[in-house]
Amino acid sequence: MKKSAATFAIVFFATTVNASSFLDSATSKDATDLISSVSEKYDAAGHSLPMSDLLTQKLDVSPEQALTGTNALFSLAENQLSSGDLSELESLIPWSSSIPDAQSLLGNVENMDAVKSVFEKAGLDPSMINQFVPVVLNYLGDNGASEGLLGSLGNLWKAEP
Repeated sequence: MKKSAATFAIVFFATTVNASSFLDSATSKDATDLISSVSEKYDAAGHSLPMSDLLTQKLDVSPEQALTGTNALFSLAENQLSSGDLSELESLIPWSSSIPDAQSLLGNVENMDAVKSVFEKAGLDPSMINQFVPVVLNYLGDNGASEGLLGSLGNLWKAEP
């Protein structure tokens, strides 16, 4: 089930870039190069990015930053949600099974500190998490997510100021 949720995260919000390389090399790469690489890899997969478009319209972020930020959030969800919530999350995206396992995308994003680190490496202030979360939750809610799933994600994604 966790692999399915990881697949969801890639298809819906991310790229096919290798996660451990992403995080390990982020300290030695310029943030612009990093997010450009993420965007190029995703574009090569040929997927539309409705969430990226929504985030760039509502927030002052680039499409690449939107991808990177949502990847971090959904990688955390993949690692922390119950199997029932993961199953529901995956069901919201019908074509999610078309992308291989996503666990390697961002490595082990096990807590909000790891999410904050990914945001920083993408050139985003970690406080932006508090702006991303309502947009993502509203999008999921508009697309049929249950109150239970939205509550679980909201609790999971609480960022300390």
